[in-house]
Amino acid sequence: MLDTDPSRGRAGRLEALKLLLVERDHTTITELAHELGVSVRTVHRDLSFLRDLGMPVDSDRGRGGGLRLEHGWSLGRVHLSETEAIGLLLSLTIAERIGSPLLLDDTRSIARKIAASFAPAQGRRILAIRRRILVGSRASDRALSSYTPPSGKVAKPLLDAFANRRVAVVSYQDQHARLTEREIELQYLYYNVPIWYALAWDRLRDDIRSFRIDRIKTFRLLPETFPLRRNERFLAAGEPDARAL
Repeated sequence: MLDTDPSRGRAGRLEALKLLLVERDHTTITELAHELGVSVRTVHRDLSFLRDLGMPVDSDRGRGGGLRLEHGWSLGRVHLSETEAIGLLLSLTIAERIGSPLLLDDTRSIARKIAASFAPAQGRRILAIRRRILVGSRASDRALSSYTPPSGKVAKPLLDAFANRRVAVVSYQDQHARLTEREIELQYLYYNVPIWYALAWDRLRDDIRSFRIDRIKTFRLLPETFPLRRNERFLAAGEPDARAL
C-alpha cells in the first residue's frame, strides 16, 4: 500500500493516483482503493476529477472493469530544479554534437520544451545561464590524447559555482603536470567535444584563464558570489564559430 499520509490531503492522493495509473498497463478500482487506503467511492470521485482535468482514463464496462490510460499519454510537465534543467540541457548538447540522425531532431525539440516549461522569472534566469555555455567543434587529436573524464566530485560543485556565480578555489594540473591552487570566477563553460573548459577570471593572475575541467583535481565552493564581467574577451577565448547553448 502507498504511503498516503492524511496530512497531504486530496492533492497528495491525486498525485499518487496519477502515478499508479501511469505505472500500470491495467488496473481496477478495487486495486487502486486498496493501494491508496481509501474507499472505492473515493477513487471513483477522484477519477472523475482527473478526467475533468483532461487525463484520458479509459475503463472497461461492467462491475470490476479495468482501467488504463490512453496509449501514449504522459504526466506532462516534469518539475526540475534550475541545476537539473541546466544539467539536462548540457546532456542534450552532448547528444546533439554527437550528430546521430536518430537523435538530432528530438534533442532540439526537447531543449525547446524544457526552456518553455519554467515560470517566466526562472525561464529568464535559465536563458541567461544558457548564454554563458558555448559549444564549439570537436577537440583536436592532441587534446584528446591526454583527456580523461572529469571526476564527479568536481563536476557537481563546478556546476553549482557556474549557475549560482559562486567563487571557487581549485587545484589545477596543467599540461606539464604542475599543480597550482587558483581562486576563480567561473564566467563561461566551453565545450569542445568531448572536452569541457571553464572560462574563468583567475584572481591569482588577475586575468582570464581557461581550465580544462578534467585537469581540475579539487573544487571547493566559497560563500562569496561574483558579478558577470564584460563578455567580449571570454567569447574571444573560444572558436569563432562557437555558439551559445
